[in-house]
Amino acid sequence: MTINQLQYYVEIVCQKSFTRATESLFVSQSALSKSVRALEQEFETELIDRSSKDFLLTPEGELFYEYARKILDFFNMQTRELHQRLHDMSGSLNIGIPPTSGTVYFYSKIREYRERYSNVDLNILEVPSKTLLKEMDMNRLDMGAVLEPFSNSQYISKPVYRAEIVLTVSKAHPLAARKYVSFSELRNEKFLMMSSDFIYHDIILSLCKEAGFTPNITFKSSQWDLIFEMASDNQGITFFPTPLLAKRDCANIRQIHLKNPEAHWVLSIAYRKDKFLTPPMQRFLALCNEV
Repeated sequence: MTINQLQYYVEIVCQKSFTRATESLFVSQSALSKSVRALEQEFETELIDRSSKDFLLTPEGELFYEYARKILDFFNMQTRELHQRLHDMSGSLNIGIPPTSGTVYFYSKIREYRERYSNVDLNILEVPSKTLLKEMDMNRLDMGAVLEPFSNSQYISKPVYRAEIVLTVSKAHPLAARKYVSFSELRNEKFLMMSSDFIYHDIILSLCKEAGFTPNITFKSSQWDLIFEMASDNQGITFFPTPLLAKRDCANIRQIHLKNPEAHWVLSIAYRKDKFLTPPMQRFLALCNEV
């Protein structure tokens, strides 16, 4: 068994196709077939169910995939550790950042990092939070920005930024004159929400659940600007972290503090527990912790 054989097998499973795997690996289909056959002969078991019309692993193939992923993750981690120690401060850093957190906080950290450590190849992937987690699970990112509460036993998360979430309504809304509003008072309101691709969506749902109700969601969008304009037009209520409102014209908007429960927008940097913390990663964490 070789590392190449494991890499081929994992890619075939991820693509659910020999043909698509050949395109991503730049290897002939016959070479991939021979590689899988060699593994099956070595372990004396069938890994892929060739009697199925669709791509399907045997139970043994599922188990082998799980172990192959672990071996490859360990191999990649150790290879990277060796590379980083050989080259000290040089190397690369791949970070995933949701669009909103980038515009509020991380844009300045990215600039500072590039100025201080110009010899590090810094790569930024801007994706929604849930996609970001999938990329980190696949070991394609070193670390990423996540929203708290973040609970995943496979990860370490370190809070780096905190802001208040406020109820955001039109100045024509009946609640516009209020300074504070309890979540339970919002049970009959029309909610304008970020789409379920964003962890922020789950945070608002969790706050409503804590207050004892399921919100009446009348509209979802992946665009903060659209939700803001609809709230300004009194088409419903929404919730914004205060730093995002600071970047907008709020002449027709009222910001109201929330209580029972209070709401906060907390950004953290997360990385896998089994990942070697390279010097570039350490220095980015240190930069985010600077006041």
